[in-house]
Amino acid sequence: MTDSSHTEIQSDDDRERSRQLSLQGNKPPAEIEGYSVVRRLGTGAYGTVWLAREDRTGRMVAIKFYPQRRGLNWSMLNREVEKLAAVYTSRFIVRLLDVGWNADPPYFVMEFVENGSLGNLLARGPLTVDEAVRITREICSALIDAHGAGVLHCDLKPDNVLLDGQLHARICDFGQSRMSHEQSPALGTLFYMAPEQSDLEALPDARWDVYAVGALLYHMLTGSPPHRSDSTQRELEACPTLEDRLRAYRNLITRSGVPRGHRQVRGVDRRLAEIVDRCLALSPADRFPNAQAVRDELDSRERQRSRRPLLLLGLVGQILLLAVMLPIFLNALSKSRDETERQITQRALESDALSARLQAAALEDELNDRLEELEAIVTGGEAAELLEAALERNSDELVSEVRQFESVNFEMRPAWIRLLDATWQRSNESNERHQRGLDTSWFLTDRQGRQIWRREFSDRSIGRSFAFRDYFHGLGHDLPGSADTSSLRPLEEPYVCVAYKSTTTGLQTVALSVPVRAKDGTVIGVFARSAQLGDLQARLGRRLSASAAGRVERVIALAELRDSAELQLLDHPLLTEALVLSYEQSGDTQSLFASLKLDEMVSDVIRQNVSSDGRIHDEIRLPVYHDPVSRRKDPGAENFSGEWIAAMAPVEGTGWMVIVQERRDRALQPVQSMWQQAIRQALLAVLSVLLMMGILWIAFWRFLHRNGTSLRR
Repeated sequence: MTDSSHTEIQSDDDRERSRQLSLQGNKPPAEIEGYSVVRRLGTGAYGTVWLAREDRTGRMVAIKFYPQRRGLNWSMLNREVEKLAAVYTSRFIVRLLDVGWNADPPYFVMEFVENGSLGNLLARGPLTVDEAVRITREICSALIDAHGAGVLHCDLKPDNVLLDGQLHARICDFGQSRMSHEQSPALGTLFYMAPEQSDLEALPDARWDVYAVGALLYHMLTGSPPHRSDSTQRELEACPTLEDRLRAYRNLITRSGVPRGHRQVRGVDRRLAEIVDRCLALSPADRFPNAQAVRDELDSRERQRSRRPLLLLGLVGQILLLAVMLPIFLNALSKSRDETERQITQRALESDALSARLQAAALEDELNDRLEELEAIVTGGEAAELLEAALERNSDELVSEVRQFESVNFEMRPAWIRLLDATWQRSNESNERHQRGLDTSWFLTDRQGRQIWRREFSDRSIGRSFAFRDYFHGLGHDLPGSADTSSLRPLEEPYVCVAYKSTTTGLQTVALSVPVRAKDGTVIGVFARSAQLGDLQARLGRRLSASAAGRVERVIALAELRDSAELQLLDHPLLTEALVLSYEQSGDTQSLFASLKLDEMVSDVIRQNVSSDGRIHDEIRLPVYHDPVSRRKDPGAENFSGEWIAAMAPVEGTGWMVIVQERRDRALQPVQSMWQQAIRQALLAVLSVLLMMGILWIAFWRFLHRNGTSLRR
């Protein structure tokens, strides 16, 4: 076989050449300047190895001559030199010192490792477990260095492991090695070669060397490599070709599975046996990924073994120490528990406050965006002119016109109605594209507060005066429906009104309104849009997801500051549309929301934070908070009972507060778990000490009893 990527198989000419080399005398093929040849160490297929002394230092080296150029695979030899040069710095690999490819004959100089090969040592029999593990660890260290330099050995066997003066392992012979990026196969030595490596199409893999490490360790423990026996050797030797032999080798290993001879060796513990098994696994995926992993596992085993003598002593000492320290421990833990709870509560409040600020800012942005959209409509050139022209007309005519043209096609409606309808439709389409909820309504009132246009159209509100509403006059509260509003003037600035019960839906609603001005600046009407509080909050996210909230379920509610410096809930997860409608049908909506005031403790905190303008501008943090919906008897209200941690953040430009709350017991669960665990450990320690004292007392009692009997005799 001439392909340099495969293992060389000696031909008849090669064997004859080897025979001639073996007949040579003790005279070296050539003299090398700077070295004095001492004696021949051995003969191979293509050359001889000689022991020599470096003249300058007196160091002993090994020189390998290649006197027969014909038939040499020079690319293979060049690769070996290349790989040896790549791993020159490793102290676990035989170093290449010099190369003379242009000499006659060619040679290269390596370190001399005086105690021969591991194969010679194993010829005397298996090694002790400790010695086998030590050598295996050193082989792994050599492979780690080689793999780190990108070199895979691919032919690890006892003859390629040399032992120095202190019997430390050094690997050599990189003739079949491959760089990790090479895509050419390499054959190793039977019984040390991974089964997949025997495929002539296989690509180099670090796990080939892992298998060889396992085979070497198995050999050192049992005295022979895995799967090798007289019958298996005869079976392989009977194969006529290399391909047949390799195929038979793969079938042999697959048929036999992982060997178990090492498990019968005295001193091989389960951990070491499992390391051998994993190295020799049939599937590469089941082996250690590299030599580093093998060495780490051997080191871990050694650390485990070194601890064994101390385990019992450590356990007894720990129990005694625990018994002494238990009172001190419990006292210190009890004191630190309160401090830990305070710190965890503080961190939870900081997180909730951040969530509240984010939700408040999102709500503020939502309101501002919608106000700006309204302002852009009423201040635009054509829109402003059409609205001014319409609002200068008689309101009865406008209301009649809206009702008259409600059922006709869009193109047949008056220009001012078409303008408002088209603007409303574009806004809805934009909200749908951006996956935002739609407004409950858009409407226009004249300067007396009479509604003259609304979408969706409603006969219940068109033509009716809403001058009592806060969204018209901006006084910060609704007036009674029967109040005299003749002296009221429409608001002068964009405004977010207080929450109110909608006339058409009966649900809690908020309106955003802007003044409509004539050319001279006079306010001649109010243009507004409304949204149900539940819909508005749903767009912001009522409940934070577990992933976004660090696995803590938080509830988001919305409250409004009333004139009495009290906070009343406007929206809450409990206040579903179905629940509010049920109270609306029974005419009891007012009592529902009247019962949702925050408790007196919260009110005291609120009063301390109300500024001169009647609003709250700073966030509020409550270590203990009671959700007002828990006082209700409605279905689901019991889910909000108990103590909560809550943070509140104001929505600028409104009297609203966003409330983010989380269960106090869940926030403090780590502390409770720690305390319970500590109590269990303390009880366990007490029981252990009592048991130990009982055993000692029984032993002492028996000792006294036995000695007392002897004295009586």
